[in-house]
Amino acid sequence: MNKQTQVKAEDFIGLPKHKAQDVAEVKNLIFRLIRIDNEPYLPYPDEFYAERICVEIDNGRVTKAMIG
Repeated sequence: MNKQTQVKAEDFIGLPKHKAQDVAEVKNLIFRLIRIDNEPYLPYPDEFYAERICVEIDNGRVTKAMIG
């Protein structure tokens, strides 16, 4: 991934879920949903993968995001 297409986890904070998924797709990132409100979906992965974005959502917006 070159610097022009590089994305930071902070870029996802505040986005609605569908917009975060769209951004992940455009940037060729795997979108991993960890939690929506108090409902867990998938755990955080043990292994680091630079082409994956893990997100937590509260009240329809991304409140936590992590590359890997």
